[in-house]
Amino acid sequence: MSNSRRLENLPKPVKTMLGIAGVADAVLRAYALVDVARREQSEINGPKEAWVPALALVNSLGLLPVAYLKWGRRR
Repeated sequence: MSNSRRLENLPKPVKTMLGIAGVADAVLRAYALVDVARREQSEINGPKEAWVPALALVNSLGLLPVAYLKWGRRR
């Protein structure tokens, strides 16, 4: 059974929520990546070289960008 067939069988509210979650993840990820790029290394907890690929490549359902925004930045 192909993935498209399985998605077709989902109820419309579930499809809507998956779409909203995907958009929210993309927005959080983009915001966090822009924030990392604009900050100096001294303003970030941990190396920038670790945050950038993690934020760009790890599929975390929005948890990694939220973790960066909460704990990865120095105030």
